[in-house]
Amino acid sequence: MEHLIRGLLSEEDLKDVYVGLGDDGAVVLRGDMAIVKTVDVFTPIVDDPYIQGKIAACNSTSDIYAMGVLDITGVLVIMGIPENLPLEVSREMLKGFQDFCRGENTTVLGGHTILNPWPLIGGAVIGVGRKEDIVTKGGAREGDKIVLTKPLGIQTAMALSRVDPEYMSLLEMEDREREWIINKAIELMTLSNRKGLLALRELEREVGKRIGHAMTDITGFGILGHAEEVAKKSNVEIEIHTLPVIKGTERLAPLFGHPLLEGYGAETAGGLFISVERDYVEDLIEKLHRYRCYGFEVGEVKRSGVGKAYLAKDVKILGVD
Repeated sequence: MEHLIRGLLSEEDLKDVYVGLGDDGAVVLRGDMAIVKTVDVFTPIVDDPYIQGKIAACNSTSDIYAMGVLDITGVLVIMGIPENLPLEVSREMLKGFQDFCRGENTTVLGGHTILNPWPLIGGAVIGVGRKEDIVTKGGAREGDKIVLTKPLGIQTAMALSRVDPEYMSLLEMEDREREWIINKAIELMTLSNRKGLLALRELEREVGKRIGHAMTDITGFGILGHAEEVAKKSNVEIEIHTLPVIKGTERLAPLFGHPLLEGYGAETAGGLFISVERDYVEDLIEKLHRYRCYGFEVGEVKRSGVGKAYLAKDVKILGVD
């Protein structure tokens, strides 16, 4: 979108925009109130329609949390429905979506459906907060540490779920391990990033200042792709020294041709990537654990004035149970 719309918007069009294209959500100010807007839609990646609805809701709401805002005022669902799809399947997807939203203290307000050759589900999400709540990709500071709130490996875990049983012997993997990897991925894709943001905000209240300087969530570009966005927006150098992955996906990713170990494995509803003041990293990770979140120190902001991110030569691959 950022490339497609270039040259079509004028300064006058964007006069009320606080954060525009290139971040996880757009932010418009009305006085001291910040209105955050985002939209996301994608095709199913699991067979269970109810679980798919929850994954879609988690993915759609995540961008609001990645902008630093906790209050989601409502969601407009977008659904594409094939003509031959049983109505009950669509209803189950929508039920999963709404059940997730209900757990986030928000709700589906309405939306739009279209006939489509394949199923689609997602949503347009609106959050509200204060101007000072907003965290963008552009605030990382030299000396910050990078914290990640979920392990990686979703792309590979979901590819494993689609391997035909007759080929499983080629992977030298027991059925129990296969099921564990797939279920762990589903657990992560339905784990709200609201918890991670709540942990950060609680710690910031305790220390009396903002310690999360930049933030995004990890999705289709992988951890290194999104680190590069933060590095460019913040004009800093980011080194990623640790890749926490769902245990087992580090072995499978090269077999499937996935760039997980190069930092570019695609994630769905991935964790928050937070550039944190270095003195508070251990406190934040402890707080994340109290909120039943994962918390890993995965990198460091090395220098300002560079605008790039990279994997350390001796990057550590951490298998997460």
